Amino acid sequence: MNILDFTRDFPDEQSCEEYLKSHREREGVYCKTCCSYTNHYWFGTKKCFECSKCRRRTSLKAGTVMESSNLSLHTWFAAFLLMWATKKG
Repeated sequence: MNILDFTRDFPDEQSCEEYLKSHREREGVYCKTCCSYTNHYWFGTKKCFECSKCRRRTSLKAGTVMESSNLSLHTWFAAFLLMWATKKG
């Protein structure tokens, strides 16, 4: 992927959130309370997943390098692209 593809595929924060949400759903969302990959429901207004067993909420960034950051997903995705594009990554 080059910078032109990136700007086409991820023009705003919303597109980054949708991509990360679909990826997390495919891989499974881990619940730290239940210590398992349980069924989770998506809360669109809060932008987080909720465990169907214990009701613990998990954000999109939880469990990733982006977890404690205040940077936007779009900024993170751009940084990932630049790291991926360099020879020494």
